[in-house]
Amino acid sequence: MKKCIGFFVLLFVAHSVFSQIQKQKTILFIGAHPDDETALGEVLSKYAKQGNKVFVIVATDGKDGTRVTKIPAGDSLGKLRKAESVCGCAKLGIQPPIFLSIERLDSKIGVGKYFKCHQQLLDSLKIKVPVINPDIIITFGPDGDTHHSEHIVVGGAVTELLLAEGWVNKYPVYYLAWQKGKTDVDDLGYVDDQYFNVRVNYTQEDENKASEALKCYATQYTAEEMKEERERKIKDPKNTIYFRRFVVQKGIQNGF
Repeated sequence: MKKCIGFFVLLFVAHSVFSQIQKQKTILFIGAHPDDETALGEVLSKYAKQGNKVFVIVATDGKDGTRVTKIPAGDSLGKLRKAESVCGCAKLGIQPPIFLSIERLDSKIGVGKYFKCHQQLLDSLKIKVPVINPDIIITFGPDGDTHHSEHIVVGGAVTELLLAEGWVNKYPVYYLAWQKGKTDVDDLGYVDDQYFNVRVNYTQEDENKASEALKCYATQYTAEEMKEERERKIKDPKNTIYFRRFVVQKGIQNGF
């Protein structure tokens, strides 16, 4: 009888472990620059901590990102920014970032060159996405998070690829969705609450990890900005980030 009970206990434990493995997901965030992952660091940390595989694809090296650094634009800055992203992802406990090293994704490099870079982005994602085989893709919506043109291009390219390849349901994509009037960050885009599809709550531990990760990006944020960001998040007790899923209605109708 004891052997029988022991067998069923073992079977139950094995089933529980198997079910937990089955629930594990592969999550892919696709951004434009080596610091875009900071926009949702708490969420990435949370899902990695739960045993999910969390990947980040970075489209450009950000070699023109001289906002708060005296390092001149160019390859040296790009290498440093890539190292910052590697550091940040390690602090969050997620996979090392995957860099596509596309030059730029706006027309500052000339319209013809931009078209080639845009195609390079599509071609690269067409290869990388099936290899990673994510259960969920997260990227920027039409607002580009902060209305940054390269953010908008990356989010648009991800959406374009899913539509072109028939991958909308195969690789569900979610856009970051900020609440109107619920943040003191002036340049953030926002989405009306009725269009939110997912709410992700995170812990203080996740918030701490995100704050530690932010320290890696010394070329993009001053020490004062990092302190202010930390204080802003501490003041917000909700510890919540929202997302909007991209959904397409299928079927043909005659006329509008």
